[in-house]
Amino acid sequence: IYIYMVKMRHFPYTLAVIFLITFHILDVSAQKANSLVIKKCPYGNSECLVKMYDALIKDLANGNEEYNIPQLDPIKIKEVALKTVPGGPMDVQCTIEDALFHGFANTTTKKFKGFSKDFDGEESEMQLYSPKYVLQGNYKVKGSFLGSPLDLTGYTNMILTNVNTRLRFVSRKLEKDGEIFSKVEKMRMSTKFDRMFVKANVSNPEYALLLDVALGYANSNWKDMFGAIKDSVYKEFGKIWQDIFNQITTNIAYKEFFIDE
Repeated sequence: IYIYMVKMRHFPYTLAVIFLITFHILDVSAQKANSLVIKKCPYGNSECLVKMYDALIKDLANGNEEYNIPQLDPIKIKEVALKTVPGGPMDVQCTIEDALFHGFANTTTKKFKGFSKDFDGEESEMQLYSPKYVLQGNYKVKGSFLGSPLDLTGYTNMILTNVNTRLRFVSRKLEKDGEIFSKVEKMRMSTKFDRMFVKANVSNPEYALLLDVALGYANSNWKDMFGAIKDSVYKEFGKIWQDIFNQITTNIAYKEFFIDE
């Protein structure tokens, strides 16, 4: 009985030790999960920057709590507005809300230009490749197709395959918390790809046949369709890429990417 009482008397201390050890292990595991290893590059070294950015894409696709970076694949987008040039067979304005943009994690970098030590106001460029990008969300379409009025709502997927993207932008210096960061502005994009597909359903079954005919036209004539919406695609997707870049560059200090010369 005495031995049992002694053991019970020391039980709270034993429990406390176990708790502290367990907490330490979990804390170390969390630090490892959030830690980000950046292989630094010489300023402006395109070959090195390509490798570094490809590694960052993989590491940051799911976000990083340590650097306050949210999930980037898919990235959440409040609204995307696409509009055809007037006068074509399909004359519409499509708004996609509560959208998700997929494909960042599978993106590879082909070229870097810029990213010098004195980068404020510098014109920079990146060339990227992805096997597939997908934009999905709730859509609203208003306009006309072959003279028939369209006023549709539902859910859509816009898919681009084998996509080569060129991004040009201005890098600005951002100072916060005693550190220097880079902020991307004036993002301009252009792209080439093998195929565009649009899939959608419609909230009102009454318009299901009309939607099927419109989608059939858009997918059969996808080159013409993209040409009709190209300006708004470049504008809206430029915003998306600018947001992705700034989630990274405004949360990781500029010096963390480069070798101190």
